[in-house]
Amino acid sequence: MLPTRVLDLDEPGTVNPMLRLQVNEIETHGSYLALSYCWGKRDPSWTPIELRTDNLDSLVSGIDFERLPRSIQDAIIVTRDLGFRYLWVDSLCITQDDEVDKSREISQMASIYKNAAVTIAAGIAEKASEGFLARQTAEDKAYLPGYRFHIPMPGGKVGEVYLAVEDYEPDHPLDKRGWTLQEFMLSSRLLIFSDYELLWQCKEVPLRGVVSEGGLGYRQRIESLPWTVFDESAEPDFGSHDFDKVYLWKTIIHQFTDRELSYGEDRLRAVEGVVSELESLWRDSNVYGHWKGWFVKLLSWYKPDVDRVEERHLERAPSWSWVSIDGGIRYEETFETEDARVKSLTVEKVVLTCRMLGYEDIVGDMADSVRERPDLKGAAVMAEVGERDCEYLLLGQSRTADGCGRGLGLLVLPTSGGEYRRVGLAEFLNMSIWEGVEPRDITLEPKM
Repeated sequence: MLPTRVLDLDEPGTVNPMLRLQVNEIETHGSYLALSYCWGKRDPSWTPIELRTDNLDSLVSGIDFERLPRSIQDAIIVTRDLGFRYLWVDSLCITQDDEVDKSREISQMASIYKNAAVTIAAGIAEKASEGFLARQTAEDKAYLPGYRFHIPMPGGKVGEVYLAVEDYEPDHPLDKRGWTLQEFMLSSRLLIFSDYELLWQCKEVPLRGVVSEGGLGYRQRIESLPWTVFDESAEPDFGSHDFDKVYLWKTIIHQFTDRELSYGEDRLRAVEGVVSELESLWRDSNVYGHWKGWFVKLLSWYKPDVDRVEERHLERAPSWSWVSIDGGIRYEETFETEDARVKSLTVEKVVLTCRMLGYEDIVGDMADSVRERPDLKGAAVMAEVGERDCEYLLLGQSRTADGCGRGLGLLVLPTSGGEYRRVGLAEFLNMSIWEGVEPRDITLEPKM
């Protein structure tokens, strides 16, 4: 079934094809391609066509091909050459100045990319105005592996042989943008315009060149979704244990948060398509980027020291969610046993039953066994905490490499309303500090 709007490129083979926007107000069936590309910074001297509330009728009547960004022009050419009539492009199929329409269409991203016959990936273009066809110049050279050997040849000549010790990993600008991760993960087939050749990847064939069967080997570093996402008759399972699913989600968030987003408010929206697919697959619910089934485990995220930030965005998400913090996110290893329990979990309110300790409860040498990892940079942490004392919340327990018990928890700050704000992650190397501490119910601070 076609998405709400698509670009109609006219019947394949038409001599002078029309280009227009097609609006599907009822279910319309047909095959279409989707485009994954970088918008990039726009040239202030030129305003490309995009769908807005005041030009819908105009685009339905016809679209001037020359006024489109080069990457969209190239995608139209590829779509026609492959014999398809319809193409989905976000800037022309989502109303850019209508937040209601934008939210509705973004919620459909999973089905849009999942149901596309092929996703065209403009891997090498840093911005839409660059395009991805005919990018090679006379100065460009073929790929040569890093190991070069000189070989004696007849007649006293010396030849050169290049050997690769591992498969080549493309470095695409497309793979650095936040929104494009879910486009990759949700697409069942990808035609990738790369730096050295045209690449193909699907759910049955790993990343490879389209033309050279025995040529350059490729390595795809991006974690994909389990294949059962694309098989509606399959059981909703990935691996045989919850560990596999938790690992997959942590990997997704690791990859996603290392990417660039132009707008911080898109931090959750840019993975909404992946979330919706996994909610169906895993029969679970996701609250601000955390799965209900593994909520306590997934609270053990942290900011790498070199990537701590100056600000927490509580208007975006609660402090306990990684969505409230910009930049890269990492996770600690999964607990062997959970100490905290979820008593109540909704979008509005989270109540945990857990053990708590204050600074004053940890004295002497015991204080040296506690390691803190604040979410924010030093001055920002001081500004957030102020004159108040933080407390420790125990999440769960695991073991160190030498077999000793270790606890993981949160560094939290009591608020004036009696709730608790996350300040960072805490590690407890000596679990005896928790002996005799009884669990109690506490409420985590909600989104503001």
